[in-house]
Amino acid sequence: MSHAKIKKIFCKSQSAIEFVSLASFMLLVVLGFLAVTSSNLLQAKEEGNRQTAQDIADFAYREIDIAKSVDNGYIRTFNMPQTVNGVSYTINITDNRELAVNYLDYEFVRFLPSNVTGNLLKGTNKIWKIQGIVYINNTSPD
Repeated sequence: MSHAKIKKIFCKSQSAIEFVSLASFMLLVVLGFLAVTSSNLLQAKEEGNRQTAQDIADFAYREIDIAKSVDNGYIRTFNMPQTVNGVSYTINITDNRELAVNYLDYEFVRFLPSNVTGNLLKGTNKIWKIQGIVYINNTSPD
């Protein structure tokens, strides 16, 4: 084999190796970009779920806070949705002190003011204030 043929084969091999190296590097860059992007999307979705749980709790808390701040004799009926974004959730009041919402495995808790008794339900809720105590649903002393 002549020296020119060997040099030509060597150049072709070198070009192929360089191409494979460059393609492999670009593949790693693309995979890294996809990994970072998917991680950020997952974090954004989780934050959205946490925020939704907080929004549900804030809505219910506002109703209680309004009843707490007005005069005795206040009565109001309000609705809690059955689902949020098509997803079921749970809401309850524990020991008349904590309002807890669970949405897609995220729990958000708000502490209630004193003199609140009862529990919240999905659907229709009735809230009223008698002698400085806020009653939620069927817990009135009537």
